[in-house]
Amino acid sequence: MGSSTVFTAWDGDRLVGLMRVLDDSAMMAYMHYVLVDPAYQGHGIAGHMVEMVKERYRVFYIEVMPEESKNAAFYEKHGFTVMPDGVAMQICNG
Repeated sequence: MGSSTVFTAWDGDRLVGLMRVLDDSAMMAYMHYVLVDPAYQGHGIAGHMVEMVKERYRVFYIEVMPEESKNAAFYEKHGFTVMPDGVAMQICNG
């Protein structure tokens, strides 16, 4: 059975960051999305949440598929590498 973990960042009672991680409970975790309120971007919130994921899933392979190639440098800064022969694929049924 897989599971889902949500990481959040708050400024008082205001939600400013949100990340969801899906895992297979054994060896693979996938960072489904990383969201930071535009007013709070550039303050290290996303980076802190990524580091929390790396700590939580210490013995897992952690994967992420940035929606925009310009975001790849952010993940590389946190130790991620492009998978050899990795290809992003998608279908929209609607």
